[in-house]
Amino acid sequence: MFRYRRYRVFLAFAVIAVLALYKFGGSSASWREAASSAVGAAGLKSAAENAAQVDTKPRPAVAHETKSLELNIPAASSPQSLQTPPPVKKPPPPTSGPAATKPKPKQPPSIPTQIIPQPHGQPAVVDNGPDSPTSIEAIHWKKLPENFPVAPESLITLPAGKPKPMPKIQARFNPEDATTKADRLAKLEKIRGVAKKSWDGYKAFAWLHDELKPVNGSFKDPFANWGATLVDALDTLWIMGLKDEFGEAVKAVDKIDFTTTTRPDIPLFETTIRYLGGLVAAYDLSDQKYKNLLHKAVELAEILLSAFDTPNRMPETYYYWRPQFASQKHRANQGVVLAEIGSLSMEFTRLAQLTGEHKYYDAIARITDNLEEFQNNTNLPGMWPTYLDASGCGKVYADAPAQKPLRAPAGHLKDPLSDVSETVAPSPTEMLSPEGKKYVPLNLPEPISFTNGDAVDTEGKLSPEGEKNDPLSLPDPIKFTNEDAVGSEEKLSPEGKKYVPLNLPDAVLLLTNKKEAKPEAKEDSIMPGSAGKGQIRNWNGKPLQKRQLDVDLDEAPKKTPDDDKATPVEASSAEADTPTPPECVAQGFMSSPGYGREEFTLGGMSDSTYEYLPKQYLLLGGQVNKYRTMYEQSMDVVKKHLIFRPMLPNGDDILFSGKLDFPSKDDDKVGDLTAENAHLTCFAGGMFGMGAKLFDRPEDLEIAKKLTEGCVWGYSMTPTGIMPESFDVVPCENMKDCAWNETTYWEYVDPLHEFRMQSYNEQREKYEEQLVSASSWYEAQLAAMTPPPTPSATVLVKAKETSTLIFADTLDKRQLLDLVDDAKIAHAPSPTAGIHQDRESVMGGESEEGEGPPTKVQASLDIEEMAPQPSLTVPAFPYLYSPSPPLNHKDWVQNKIQEDRLPKGVTRIGARNYILRPEAIESVWYMYRITGDPHWREAGWAMFLAVDKYTSTVYGNSAIDDVTKITPELNDEMESFWLAETLKYFYLLFAEEDVVSLDEWVLNTEAHPFRRPE
Repeated sequence: MFRYRRYRVFLAFAVIAVLALYKFGGSSASWREAASSAVGAAGLKSAAENAAQVDTKPRPAVAHETKSLELNIPAASSPQSLQTPPPVKKPPPPTSGPAATKPKPKQPPSIPTQIIPQPHGQPAVVDNGPDSPTSIEAIHWKKLPENFPVAPESLITLPAGKPKPMPKIQARFNPEDATTKADRLAKLEKIRGVAKKSWDGYKAFAWLHDELKPVNGSFKDPFANWGATLVDALDTLWIMGLKDEFGEAVKAVDKIDFTTTTRPDIPLFETTIRYLGGLVAAYDLSDQKYKNLLHKAVELAEILLSAFDTPNRMPETYYYWRPQFASQKHRANQGVVLAEIGSLSMEFTRLAQLTGEHKYYDAIARITDNLEEFQNNTNLPGMWPTYLDASGCGKVYADAPAQKPLRAPAGHLKDPLSDVSETVAPSPTEMLSPEGKKYVPLNLPEPISFTNGDAVDTEGKLSPEGEKNDPLSLPDPIKFTNEDAVGSEEKLSPEGKKYVPLNLPDAVLLLTNKKEAKPEAKEDSIMPGSAGKGQIRNWNGKPLQKRQLDVDLDEAPKKTPDDDKATPVEASSAEADTPTPPECVAQGFMSSPGYGREEFTLGGMSDSTYEYLPKQYLLLGGQVNKYRTMYEQSMDVVKKHLIFRPMLPNGDDILFSGKLDFPSKDDDKVGDLTAENAHLTCFAGGMFGMGAKLFDRPEDLEIAKKLTEGCVWGYSMTPTGIMPESFDVVPCENMKDCAWNETTYWEYVDPLHEFRMQSYNEQREKYEEQLVSASSWYEAQLAAMTPPPTPSATVLVKAKETSTLIFADTLDKRQLLDLVDDAKIAHAPSPTAGIHQDRESVMGGESEEGEGPPTKVQASLDIEEMAPQPSLTVPAFPYLYSPSPPLNHKDWVQNKIQEDRLPKGVTRIGARNYILRPEAIESVWYMYRITGDPHWREAGWAMFLAVDKYTSTVYGNSAIDDVTKITPELNDEMESFWLAETLKYFYLLFAEEDVVSLDEWVLNTEAHPFRRPE
């Protein structure tokens, strides 16, 4: 119990302490306010001075430890000034280049610093630069000796001949009138303005980073943080006449360090087409004046070339560049994407032409050779699957060699007796072995030993340890013998059983206690004193397990070919001569194992491999004819199996290129065609057009036009006027007759309507069967229940007098009358009958409730509450699933079209977003340059207006989530190809025709122009 008087002193002290804390706590808060207000103007030093002025009271001395605690905390030692947050305001649009923002040069990777919470509306800034106290030293790539170098005499060199004359690709254009020119220049300026805004946003918020986030004005680095947009847009700036911006970007290229990145791997394909292609193209376009562009291209190419250091010289498409891993031996992957390995040729070829280094061309020429060899060996000869095995390593199906006997390593079981070099004469015990080998007893742990004859030597001569050797008690029929002949079984066996030698591994020989090992058998013999490391199988009489060999005791051991060998040394030599199966068999490209059905397409994961075939032919001046052959073979297959005409309401005569899945589910078909049109496939129109002019294939030019028209139709079919990433349509049976059929269209939109109705009918039948069964069961359960009893008529019982009376004063008031006879109580007369009693004299006044002798209710009384009641728990009816009737075919299709916002003729939209892709406008530009038809400029301008309207932001243009919405949402992403490709193609469409002429330049898949050889 708490004693107040005892603890009153402590309570008083506690009250004083609380008041003191409150007082000093308030002064501390005022000190902090003064400090924070002063910091904004004078920094940390002035804040400390103000604190000293506010609180100048002397502090009590603090006891220190004898040894001071010293902690090396860089963050505490570096001066950091506290600043009051500035007022939130909208950042003004950038008006100058990167010099205005003074971006810091790219720093080595570091440990991220803790993000300090900032006021609302002001983003927190994470600084991981060199001044950061937590920065760590960056890892840099360095050139390592190659594991699989190519001999100089084996290099595949660039063709040394003069380029062949090439057919003209561009059309002849007529001079334009003044009105047309003015309109064209106005459109050109509009496109340049959009590009300038995107570039200014990148300079202001994402300088030297990979991509701008144009909605919130930040950046991200999905590649290697090497300024992807900066390098990718170099030639666009030059083409659009933004020479000042181009000069700033060229200087910034020197700040990019290709030898280090925070990313553990380098994507070979993306880095080659964006970075290497961008540097080489900018060097070409600027008349090779900016030498640093070529130097940076060589620096990057040397890193990328290290990915080719594999046994078959096929690259690792994701190169893990860090020296500790890169120094090891590696192979290319078994599941390589076709486009990633087949789209490296143009960039490395052009670099080889500019530098004269044949190793760059050798790297990609070997890929071409493998593609050529594999082209007619695929499941669809002429095309390549989207995934292929580039490892160069085939599986080996060879029987494993026979297992050799186990041998102890040299000196592992060495015994002092083995050092004696005296030659041992053959022992008579060798006669006991059918194989001609010696049998000796094992020297087992004491007191178990083998005997060395038929009697124990009492003098201890047979025991090196001077102990008596007792015979070993082995399971009954297996025993060791040390007598003179196998044939004398009955003499040697007291039980009259046959002795057989223990079938030990051939290489392990047992020696007698008296004899020494021969020098040549030293390593393969077990000497006395060394056998304790093992245990004889079945020593304790346990049955043999599954993996043990059963021994037939009635037969002598069979002789094997290995028993004819003279000595264990010879066996070891034979084993050494056995060839080891190779790890793999060299092979070229193969279909990737484990990918199930193969896919053949011109779309994603394949596209640029086919695109590079005619372009590489141009870049090499037509001197390597295999590129033309490979292109023509592949396009013949594409036209036969992949290109189709869609069924459309207006009967538009357009073409799409789908994808073919192999093998087909139908034995009569090569593969199953998916009638899809993807945005990535829209490049095919330009490729077919170029191939038609270059290789004199006039029928391909008509296909090129219709393929391009198909993508233009894809833009016009949506509310936004922008084509989605992919969508499906109904393929026509042939390209000539393709009338609209509503029934067929509905079948493709709802291909499972018959199955749906069939499934419903089956479920309904099953439900009805279950309902009948459940109803029968329920009725049976109700019938089995006991019906409630019928109340019987009231039985009147005549009261009878009894001689035994119970009076109130006989028992206590609360006492039960359990011992009173029920019959007597029931027939007891009332107090008014017979003898009259004075209640007041007995009970002391008025009568009380419940007074008097209780009586039990007879069962025969007609009382409703006491009558037997029926059970209130009835059996539960079984729960049955009642299938809901499905919508009919017409209603289902109409709901599907409305819910998915399907344009008329489209059966499914696979991906609704748009990420500023360039492939459609690319083919439109090619068609204009090849045909000269102004229709393509009209189509391209409509596409530009739609794209800019729905993707425009304050700082650039952003990808959108759904082109079928009236107001799509911005995804805050602006990939580098927006400036490198999309806007470049829009600009070139309205530029003068000699700007990047197709007869002088050839563009890679990222729209980077390389000068064709003259």
